[in-house]
This record gives sequence, C-alpha cells and structure tokens, in this order.
Amino acid sequence: MAGLILDPAGDLWDDWGLLDVPDPCRQQNTPQLQQIFRDFIVAAYPGYAFHTWAERLIALLQRVADGELNRLIVCCPPRLGKSLLVSKLFPAYWVSRYPTRFCAIASYSAELAYAHSREARHYYRAVGHPLSKDSTAVGNWLTPERGGCIAAGVRGPFTGKGYALGIIDDPYKGPEDANSAGQRQKLIEWFQSVWLTRAEPAPQGPSRWGFAGAAQVVVLTRWHQDDLIGWLLEQESGDAPQRWQVLNLPAIAEPPQQQILFPATCTIEPDWRQPAEPLCPERFPLAELEQIRIRAGSYWWNALYQQRPSPAEGLLFQRAWIRTTAGTPAPDGRAAQRPFAAVVLSCDLSFKGGEANDYCGFCLLGLLPDQEARHPAAQARARGEQLHPSAARVRSPVEQQEGVHRIEVIWSQHHRLDLPGVMNFLGQTLASLGKALSPDAVLIEDAANGPAVCQLLQRQIPGLIAVRPSGSKVSRAHAVAPLMEAGQLAFRSGNDALISELLGFPNGAHDDLVDAFGQGVIWLQSQHWRSQGKATPRPLLFSR
Repeated sequence: MAGLILDPAGDLWDDWGLLDVPDPCRQQNTPQLQQIFRDFIVAAYPGYAFHTWAERLIALLQRVADGELNRLIVCCPPRLGKSLLVSKLFPAYWVSRYPTRFCAIASYSAELAYAHSREARHYYRAVGHPLSKDSTAVGNWLTPERGGCIAAGVRGPFTGKGYALGIIDDPYKGPEDANSAGQRQKLIEWFQSVWLTRAEPAPQGPSRWGFAGAAQVVVLTRWHQDDLIGWLLEQESGDAPQRWQVLNLPAIAEPPQQQILFPATCTIEPDWRQPAEPLCPERFPLAELEQIRIRAGSYWWNALYQQRPSPAEGLLFQRAWIRTTAGTPAPDGRAAQRPFAAVVLSCDLSFKGGEANDYCGFCLLGLLPDQEARHPAAQARARGEQLHPSAARVRSPVEQQEGVHRIEVIWSQHHRLDLPGVMNFLGQTLASLGKALSPDAVLIEDAANGPAVCQLLQRQIPGLIAVRPSGSKVSRAHAVAPLMEAGQLAFRSGNDALISELLGFPNGAHDDLVDAFGQGVIWLQSQHWRSQGKATPRPLLFSR
C-alpha cells in the first residue's frame, strides 16, 4: 500500500506530507528556487514581461517576503497587471517561503478573491510545491505543513482563521460603491473589526520580520479621496501611525507641484520618470493614454489613472482661480484691518457632536467698498455726462490694480459641536472680533435647522438671520463659481481647509465650509453688492 502512495504514477499528489515524512529531494532542491521572488515568477509564469513599474513593485514585495517591510500601499491605474503580481504570484511565492503560515486575500467579492486564490494555488503547484490532500479548495488551501491561503470578500467572514500576510486588492466594486459614504464606512468598519483582528502576532523569538504583527499589503485603483487608502493615510496623523511604504503610480508622470502630498510618517517610492512620461508604454503608450483621458473625463482620469481622486486642479472650483491676499488669518479685531463695506459670519450648522457626525462650518467674509464708483470718471458716466476722449481712456485706480477682488474670506473654521457648543462658540467668536470685524449679520440656513432652533439662536446671538436657501448645494456653488473665476473672491492665509473642500466639491468627504462660504457670498452679493447701484454683479465687472 505504501508503494502505491509513493509511486508518482499512482499518486498524482505525490504528497509525502500526509505520511509526515519529509521529501529529501524537495528539501534539497526547492529552497534555491524559492529564494528570490523574481526567480519564482520566471519559473511559475514563463514569458512574464518585467516592465520597469513591475520591477519596482517586485522589489518591494521581496522586502515584504524577507521581513524588511510589513506595511505596503500600492496605487496604480486599472488593467496594469497589479493583481497578477500582488494577489496571485506573490501569495504563491510567500506560502512556498513560509509553508507553516497563512496568507489571506480579500477583494470586493468572494468570487474575485477565490479567483485570485485559485491562481495562487496554481502557481504554487506549478513550481513543484505540494498541497495537503485534505484541503485543496480554492478559498482555503493548505500545505502539508498546515499553512496555506484563505480568501474572502471584503465585509465577509474570516472566522477561525488568522494570517501572517494580509492582501487587500480592489475592495470597491465600482464608482457606486466608492462614492457611497455608507459603503465606504462599512468597509472601514469591516477592516477594523474583522480584518485587523485576524492578523497574527509576530513569531516568538528571533525573527527577521522585525515588526509586530502580520504584514499588510493594500493595492487598489483610487476611486475617492476617502476610500480605504485615504482613510489609512488619514490615520497616520493619529497616535499609532503605521508608517506605510507607498508606491504611487500615475499613468502619466506629473511635475512635483501637481503630485499629491502624503503624511510625513510614510515613505514614498520616488517616481523614476520625467513629467509627461507614461507609466507602461509597452502596454499603454502616451497616445492611447491621451485618448483615455478624453473618454474618461477629468474627474475619473485624475482619480483612476493619476491616483488623485481630489484633482490637483479642482472640479467645479479650479485651483487656478484661488487668489490669496495679505491679512491676519485669525479672528483678531485688534490687528489692522482693511475697511469693509459689509462683513458677514455665515454658518452651516449640524447639532451632533459625535466623531462620526458632520461638522459645523463657519466662514467670515467681508465685502470691499466699490472704489471705482467713487472715481470722478465713473461718477460722470453715471450722471450721463460725456467725457473728453483723453479722460475716457484713463483707467481708474481699481482698473489699474492687478488681482482686484470684491469679497474677501477673512477666516473659516469647522468643528463638531452640539447646540450648546454652537452657541458657546458663536458667543466667544463674536466677542473676539472687535469693532473692525464685527459682522453685520450672522447667517444660518432656515430650512436645515427648523423654526424652533432658529428662534432659540436668534434670542441668544445678536444679528442672527435665518436664510432660506434657493436651490441645491451644487446649484448654489455654481452661482458662486463665476465670481471666483473672475478673480472677485480672495482668501486670506489660514483658509486651507476651505480651499481643500472647494477643490474637492462636490465629491469631497465634507462640504460644510463650502456651504457656509457659498451662503455668505450669495448673501453679500444680493444684499449689499447690488444695493451699491449695480443691477447684477457681473463676473467681469472691472475688466472692461
């Protein structure tokens, strides 16, 4: 009977492990084959094309296998071949290196995760490594040493299983998944409550892993600025930074000023290309990428292909429209201030103070006086008088100024506050502004807060006005965008959070500052700007 088991013709598995007998041939020959990931790829996948981007990723995965690196983020365009390397070939190689330990693969669906695991099992077997006879399922296959690979969909169970290498590959099914705040939150909750709890601790005793806990590799194409990668990077500012190694691969290399900024705790793999150079010209030459850019549109091109889900140039509000001006960034009435014709404190309120709830947004804006209207030539025109040609050609002082603007964002802040907290914040803020910046009105949205809350706030906050909004948030933003494009809005320093929200709107995670900003601009425009003798505040008012 034993002879039948050991006979390769009768035992297709040739599995010595069931008998608990080591195979001297495999013990002698296999380690040399396993030592380097690149050699494993050559043996398991003959004809694999080692493009430059792949060589960079292979080197990082080698460091993961060698225990020199245990936190790796990979962001790259679709259809590049990332899953073949990270979720199929690498798990096979890693299990061959550590046959007593488990690798876990998660993707947006169990079917896709099983497909990755099936391919990993194939490559593991292709170079001569054995499987255990009693467990060869695609979603849970074992080595004779009782290690192996497990697979499941994200938000699926990993009950009873732990892993020493965890791979998350494309956890979002598509844009509907990624753009849904509810679906993004469910994924994060699964990551915290299920995925991380299945990570094995570091082996006892001397180990070349050098890190506490299992290695983590997260690879995806960016869909949204608050997708899983965005959330992981945001956590780096907390008390337990993971110090991720990041390989960020835009389809077309960008100049430094356009590249997204990563937390200081992360290590970023440098881009080896010159600006405008394609990532993988062998598969996607520059001409084809330009066609993809046109077909996909700017938002999806920047997110999916350039790995910038909040585009550097902005969406509705463009970065090129952002103008800055000198002035104190904080609400400090003691500093010298430019004279304003009107000042408004605009508020977007949400009375829930929990960490998961919306922010309350506050934006202080000032309307500069119309200096052009007081110019003698403008006053003569207003009276219907005819000017001498030489006088008509003289530009007014306002026309001679570059970067002139009418509305100035003095400061903006957002906080998670309940109703008492809002009242306390507004009271302290109004008291600190002093006469120079004392607002003519404090605005809140009538429809969002209800009559009872509005009446309570009006009794406590002097000058408070409940504003009934016209149209949706997006339509109000569209009403403000032309004024910003025409250079008639400027921002003092210290308004970075507002500017970031404007550039990401309407796809950003938060829009409370955008709402407060838009509400204040529209109110100043309708209540004060038009009352200065102009029927409508045209965007190119000063560019005749």
